[in-house]
Amino acid sequence: MALTRMFALEYAALFDVVNAGLMRTGLPVLLGGTSNHFRTTVLRQVGGWDAWNVTEDADLAFRLVRSGYRVADLPSDTLEEAPARLPMWFRQRVRWMKGFMQTLVTHTRSPRRLFGNGQTSQALVLLALCAGTLLSALSYPIFLIYAVVSLSLFGLPNPASAMEAAIIGVWSALAAGGLIAMMAPVVLGAVHRRLTDLIWWLPLLPIYCLLISSAAWVALVEYARAPSQWNKTDHGLAQTSRTRKPAGDSAAATPAPSKT
Repeated sequence: MALTRMFALEYAALFDVVNAGLMRTGLPVLLGGTSNHFRTTVLRQVGGWDAWNVTEDADLAFRLVRSGYRVADLPSDTLEEAPARLPMWFRQRVRWMKGFMQTLVTHTRSPRRLFGNGQTSQALVLLALCAGTLLSALSYPIFLIYAVVSLSLFGLPNPASAMEAAIIGVWSALAAGGLIAMMAPVVLGAVHRRLTDLIWWLPLLPIYCLLISSAAWVALVEYARAPSQWNKTDHGLAQTSRTRKPAGDSAAATPAPSKT
C-alpha cells in the first residue's frame, strides 16, 4: 500500500539520516517508541514515564537532557509496524502531534530548568526538533494554498525592478531549499536502507505531508479539548517476519494483535 511505503520512507529518513547525523555529532534526538534501553537508576532519577503525556518518549528525551544525560544508538535494527489503513495511521499521527504540543508546553514553562544545567545547545536542538515538526506541519498547507492561488491568479512572477527580482530570487531559493530539505533525507535514507525501489513513490511525499498537516491541526483541537486522550494503535496485524510462521514449524503461534 502507498501509505505503508511512505511510512517506510519517512522512517528511513528519520532513523538513518536525521537521528543518525545528530547523534554522530553528539546532539540529542527525540526518543521513539520502537526500542529504548534505559538504566533503571537514571530513569528513576529523571522521574520515569509521564503518565499524562501521550508521547512520553519525546518528553523523556527532554528530561534526560535537562539532567545532563546523553542518548546514543546501538548498531542494530528494530521492526516498526506501519499502520496499513488511513484512519489508524491518522489517529496515531494525531497522538504524536498532540504529544509534541504537550512536551513543548511542559518544558518551556520553566526555561531556567531547561537551560540551567549547561546543556543549552542540547536543549535548543530538542526544541528545534519538536517545535519545528509542529510548525512545519501546521504551516505547510497555508504556504501550499498561497503558492497555488498565486500561480493560478498571477502566473509566474515577472519582476519590474532589480529589487523585485532580488525578492523573487530569495523566495525562489527558500522554496527550492525547502523542497530539497523535504526530499533529500528521504532519498538518502532509502538508499542507506536499500529501499531504492520505494523512491518511485517520492512524488506522493507532498500529499503525505499534507496528511501529516491535517493530523497536526486535528491534534491542536484535541489538545484543547482532551489533552490526555490516548488514541490507541493496533499492532500485530501485519504478516511481518515476527508474526509469520517459520518454514516447517507448524506449532509456531501467531501473536494476537495488541494496542499501544
